[in-house]
Amino acid sequence: MSRRRRGVWVVAGIAATAVLLCCGLGGAVALSGLFHQPSTPAVNLSGCGQKLRAYHDLPAVSGYNDAQRSRAYDIIKAGIKLKVPPRGWVIAVATALQESGLKVYANDNPLYPLVKAHSLALPHDAVGHDHDSVGLFQQRPKPPEGEGGWGTVKELMNPTISAEKFYRKLLTTSGWQHDPLTIAAQAVQGSAYPDAYAKWEGDATNLVNTLTGGAARTAADASGAQSVGTCAANGQIAASGWVQPVKAPISSGFGPRGGFFHAGVDLAGPRGTPIRAAAAGLVVTAECDPATRDCDHDGSIATEGCGWYVEIKHAGGVETRYCHMESRPSVQVGQTVAAGTVLGHEGMSGNADGPHLHFEVHLHNDLSLNGAIDPVPFMQDKGAPLGRS
Repeated sequence: MSRRRRGVWVVAGIAATAVLLCCGLGGAVALSGLFHQPSTPAVNLSGCGQKLRAYHDLPAVSGYNDAQRSRAYDIIKAGIKLKVPPRGWVIAVATALQESGLKVYANDNPLYPLVKAHSLALPHDAVGHDHDSVGLFQQRPKPPEGEGGWGTVKELMNPTISAEKFYRKLLTTSGWQHDPLTIAAQAVQGSAYPDAYAKWEGDATNLVNTLTGGAARTAADASGAQSVGTCAANGQIAASGWVQPVKAPISSGFGPRGGFFHAGVDLAGPRGTPIRAAAAGLVVTAECDPATRDCDHDGSIATEGCGWYVEIKHAGGVETRYCHMESRPSVQVGQTVAAGTVLGHEGMSGNADGPHLHFEVHLHNDLSLNGAIDPVPFMQDKGAPLGRS
């Protein structure tokens, strides 16, 4: 039978004598075999390329059929043609996932007779309609008589042309490469449900990585250009929208340690090293861990808890935790932060024997031990590998 102290899982009747550098909230657990540990999602850890395969050789992507993968391919190919950096491909694919599920629907909306007359003769994957919008991005056609709209029905039903129109509008948006995906997509779409785009960022990243050999792991240089084969590192924001929380070596990894389970990794940088949000999200915790009690003084291996810490909720059910800050976090609960926002600075409040960041990644909106995964392969797949100084 198990019980939980703040920051440490122990097993009843077993003396917990192991010494830990960092517990964290749920960051250590006794006898790991007693608890279910979610497996880290399978990831392709090689490559940051931008080489598209041929249509007939598209690799499988779990959860997506041939038609959907082909439409993601069309979107990426249009981005390459217009020299849009890979971050734009992720944004565009995520937008199309929300708007159409990566399907071109033959639209029979009576407001546009041209749709009914011609849609079934144009490229499409299914029959249906959504108000007065058509195509992968559900763009409004130009009325049969009058001005406005994104283009003709024939143009918008063509996946390549509709994607090019999306990109041209995106490229006119200042700061889109560094904005959260929701903000960048909404600047183009003007949707009534702007927050919905964010939930597709993970799937869009996976599709782009799979179809291009890892382009969503690339990062822009100072000029905004993104180079083939160049992964993000040293604090750069990857095309996936993720960034290293600190530039520091890993001093302790994820997994069983001395009879306990370490639910994150420790990144040992100098005291005062800025700690950054690993991705855009909503701050849900920014406080002194009650188990630590006194967070304004350095802790030790005898101190409990996370010290000053922050938790952030990201798109797709992902949450991150940042422990042992030097002083009160510089963000507040309810604040929306962009990738790379400084949350605080490395210190050794709480259960720590030296300055470091204890960093955790959790899936399924589960900040307990059951939701914790190894941050190293997760961040590698995002293009923001940990342990690079």
